[in-house]
Amino acid sequence: MKRHKTIWLLVQLGMLSVSILIFTPVITPKGKFTPELFNLPYTLWTGFFVYLVMVALSLVGIFVHSKIYKESND
Repeated sequence: MKRHKTIWLLVQLGMLSVSILIFTPVITPKGKFTPELFNLPYTLWTGFFVYLVMVALSLVGIFVHSKIYKESND
């Protein structure tokens, strides 16, 4: 159970840091569209990447939190 709680905390911190990072100039720089990836501007393809990271963190969070919930109710 301790391992699940540690993973849950890491998922929460990961979501918080990605949410903060998305609004910084690292992801959304003013007037910058290079480097391009598959002819997509920088902000667009980094947005796709951030989306995939958040979906992955959500899936891990759902799995781990359900394990914590089941263990606490048993």
